[in-house]
Amino acid sequence: MNDDEFISHVKKTLDQQTKALDGETLSKLNQARQLSLQQAQQPLKQRSPLAWAPLGGIAAALLLTSIFMFKSDELTNLSDNPVDEIEIIASSDNLDLYEQLDFYLWLLEENAGAV
Repeated sequence: MNDDEFISHVKKTLDQQTKALDGETLSKLNQARQLSLQQAQQPLKQRSPLAWAPLGGIAAALLLTSIFMFKSDELTNLSDNPVDEIEIIASSDNLDLYEQLDFYLWLLEENAGAV
């Protein structure tokens, strides 16, 4: 059976089943069809504001994904040696030394020439 024969067979079967439906079911189907056609013809302003909710969710997901994609390189390249940062955070030492780290690095460079 090719596609055309199959489609013809399905159409014929559905038409026969439609003729066998009672009047109440046909009326409900017709009412549902008319309501659907009326809603499709309404302008977007008259439709429910919740109809835009899925689009807003997709837009938010795309925004967050793009932010994390482009910022991930900056977040991972905070220093040359991330182990140093972990040691600083994990240590219980006083952090005053690290607040003046530039001064101590300068002092080390100055004294390196004196040695």
